[in-house]
Amino acid sequence: MNAQAAKRRAPWIIGGAIAAALLIAAAIVWFLIPRGSPEDQALAYLQALADGDVAAVEATGVDIPAATASAFAAASDHLTQGTVESSTADDDAAAVVVSFELAGARHESTLSLSRLEGRWVPEAAAALGSVQFSVPVSVDDTMLPSDEKALLLPAVYDVNAVPTSFLDGSATVEVIPGGSQEVDVDAILRPEATVTAQTQLDEYLATCTAPAPAPPSSCGIVIPWAADFTAVSEIRYRIDQTPTVALTPTAFRADGGALTATVTGTAPDGAAKTLTYRTASWSVRGEVTFTDDDVVLSVW
Repeated sequence: MNAQAAKRRAPWIIGGAIAAALLIAAAIVWFLIPRGSPEDQALAYLQALADGDVAAVEATGVDIPAATASAFAAASDHLTQGTVESSTADDDAAAVVVSFELAGARHESTLSLSRLEGRWVPEAAAALGSVQFSVPVSVDDTMLPSDEKALLLPAVYDVNAVPTSFLDGSATVEVIPGGSQEVDVDAILRPEATVTAQTQLDEYLATCTAPAPAPPSSCGIVIPWAADFTAVSEIRYRIDQTPTVALTPTAFRADGGALTATVTGTAPDGAAKTLTYRTASWSVRGEVTFTDDDVVLSVW
């Protein structure tokens, strides 16, 4: 190749580099443009819900807890006929009003979306619903607690009170995007719950009545020894009758207990002294909660 030919080709080489740079820049710009409109993403989210497709829901960018995904897989009904009613948007945020059918009724919700890494993503707070249950429940094999709000994808859920060995109760819950509700599950206690609670209380009161220099707290034990002693060195107990438990799904009371306490200490005149006290009205109160496999008593 002579110098003249090289000179003729040089502009083409330079021109090719410029074209390549422009292509790279174009590619960079392409990936910075939000993929799909807020309306498209809202409809994609509704379609994924309608299909009952957890993977498709996650593909829209919504962060879904494992329990939420598991419960959705067992939902009894899904929404249909999702449409966009209206929308507003700026560079980084959008609000899309959508409507859909769920459980035979038409509903309307507003989905908030944010622009994230080049696409519009539904925000979890607006995309999911929250439900506070009065007792722990299960959706199929997925356990949902009662001490915190459960996050659920929009759908219809049939829930059962748990543990089923202790509670009998169910409810049907309709969850819509961004909704928040409290659901009172009408749970009926099975006889097994009272038996288990009585055993648990008996064990607890046995620890309450271990020898000690003072009556324990949260045990329902009050001994009127102040008029007889200036100081107490030891109290020994004998359980004559354990209080009998009566339960509700949220609380318990145990009455009819009989307790004998032998107190050793110092009399007002300074002499060693031992007296025995007895009550036939020993009782305790407290709260009842349930885990997925047990009854839990909390004595006041």
